[in-house]
Amino acid sequence: MSDDLVEPPPSRDELAAVLYHRHRAELVRLAYGLLGDRADAEEVVQDAFAALLSRWSSLRDVDSAPGYLRTAVVNGVRGRWRRRRVREFASKTVRREPTPNERDVVEQSVVLAAVSQLPMRKRACVLLRYYADLSEVETAVVLGVSVGTVKSQTSKALSQLAALIEPEQSEVNR
Repeated sequence: MSDDLVEPPPSRDELAAVLYHRHRAELVRLAYGLLGDRADAEEVVQDAFAALLSRWSSLRDVDSAPGYLRTAVVNGVRGRWRRRRVREFASKTVRREPTPNERDVVEQSVVLAAVSQLPMRKRACVLLRYYADLSEVETAVVLGVSVGTVKSQTSKALSQLAALIEPEQSEVNR
């Protein structure tokens, strides 16, 4: 028998802390790109981590946690979008103008402004494919759609972005 001490495996809280430190910034950037609001993005990511902790016992493999978190963030963003649409509809019904949100410097870029004009599914495809650097298959899994849908939505989104950005670029080059 050896007298070597065997370290116990890390606890749930220790593993969650490692996941948080490794993936939080990436997930906030993803949520921010989808929502355009830093505070909402932070909240969506916190909610995703809270959901992961509450379902930790059903997590089969810790290596699948980043994928779970990405999916939870995208689903959280979808929920925010639905609530925004309800508020906008209610606002139009009452004939009140929504108050404009203040935009920070990052949002002023031509590309982010164009991306923000895309519908949710196209925006999610573009950001997951090119910003989060996910494959078509990974993007399909996160969004819960087929690979073909990811391909078509991404293609349509890129065409739409080109049309939105091209007029902006011609004005800049004058």
